[in-house]
Amino acid sequence: MASGLILFAFCSLFATVGRSQSGDMAVMQDLKRSLNSPSQLGWTDSDPCKWDHVQCRDGRVTRIQIGHQNLQGFLPPNLNNLTSLQVFEVQNNQLTGSLPSFSGLNSLQSLLLSSNNFTSIPPDFFNGMTSLQDVYLDYNPFNSWVIPDGLKSASTLQTFSATSANISGPLPDFFGAETFSSLTNLRLAFNNLEGPLPSTFAGSSIQSLWLNGQKGSSRLNGSIAVLQNMTQLSEVWLHSNSFSGPLPDFSGLIQLQNLSLRDNSLTGPVPDSLCCRDVGYPTTFAENWKGNDPCAASWKGITCNSGNITVVNFHGMGLSGIISPSFSQITSLQRLILSNNNLTGTIPNELTTLPNLVALDVSNNQIYGKVPSFRSNVLVNTDGNVNIGKDGPPPSAHGGNGNSPGSSSSDGNRSGNSNGRKSSTGVVVGSVVGGCLRTSLCWGVGFLRL
Repeated sequence: MASGLILFAFCSLFATVGRSQSGDMAVMQDLKRSLNSPSQLGWTDSDPCKWDHVQCRDGRVTRIQIGHQNLQGFLPPNLNNLTSLQVFEVQNNQLTGSLPSFSGLNSLQSLLLSSNNFTSIPPDFFNGMTSLQDVYLDYNPFNSWVIPDGLKSASTLQTFSATSANISGPLPDFFGAETFSSLTNLRLAFNNLEGPLPSTFAGSSIQSLWLNGQKGSSRLNGSIAVLQNMTQLSEVWLHSNSFSGPLPDFSGLIQLQNLSLRDNSLTGPVPDSLCCRDVGYPTTFAENWKGNDPCAASWKGITCNSGNITVVNFHGMGLSGIISPSFSQITSLQRLILSNNNLTGTIPNELTTLPNLVALDVSNNQIYGKVPSFRSNVLVNTDGNVNIGKDGPPPSAHGGNGNSPGSSSSDGNRSGNSNGRKSSTGVVVGSVVGGCLRTSLCWGVGFLRL
């Protein structure tokens, strides 16, 4: 009797495994058909486990990595039958249609869907994803949606990136440490979020927070006081919103390197925790730029004539970041020297409006893109930028375009980077620096945006 039960259990298990393997094979064939049988993938073998960009274990599909393949088509509705799937990557393709539900994929760890043309995401999409660590949904023209409560299933979440993904409503209150103790990257720039920062951010493990450029009617607003209790932060992008009130004490944020708060309604003095310590911009500035008048105090790199800034010379200062279009507001500027640094991004078109400019030197950086049309009497030096004239630098691993959320093109819909970048040398903290510097200069030195 006992031996009969054991044999029955063994046969049942074998049958279940067989059905799972057979089910995976059927799903993979459906995926192949939905992608218009792309010949470039080399999916010709009858066994999907032998396909390029696909990995299996014990006959079960564990990895599908078909990003950056210029694929067209859609995703089949039965993908959540791949219950052993751990990695799913389709970023930087031309896939369309609704995302199918991934509900129940409790082995899935990494999900990369950025830079496609997906139109909607189902409310139960994240349900049961208990192993999920990294999510990239950036740059998809989704119908308006809210981040669903089902995401709370992913208690091991480390990165949630959905820049320019048409998310609406308030920021959920579950991104704090109580739900996501390992969350380090929260990137939700260029959406339609509105309302205040949730109080549950306090004490979170978030290191990189991108909430800039919300496009809703009221945008994100209210106080930013909760930042002072987010002690793990290293970069914060809150610019182009409707935040108001005073700046908090940043003294507890000892890892902070990158802060952008421009284009809000913040008021009051800049706390000493920002003005009196180097928060990431070059120490030569922190040590030399004293007082409130760059002309009277002869700040390093700044030349003035009759109290007006005529030359900004930051040659060879080890600066990183991008060139801000706000330099165009220093209308007395004649020479802008940014050569021999590590600047990236494009040359802002706004610089062509500087009425007194005679020389722009951006040589020996990492500038790319088309050079704007300056007046004929303006000498523009772009030597030593290998990507000048090209659309951009090589694409990043997760589908970003190489710009940061604070770049001169980032007020549009397709800037930002799913990986993010940090700098060991240069960050000036946007409008915050305006409290430490003279207003006419602070708009210009905002070019250091990582």
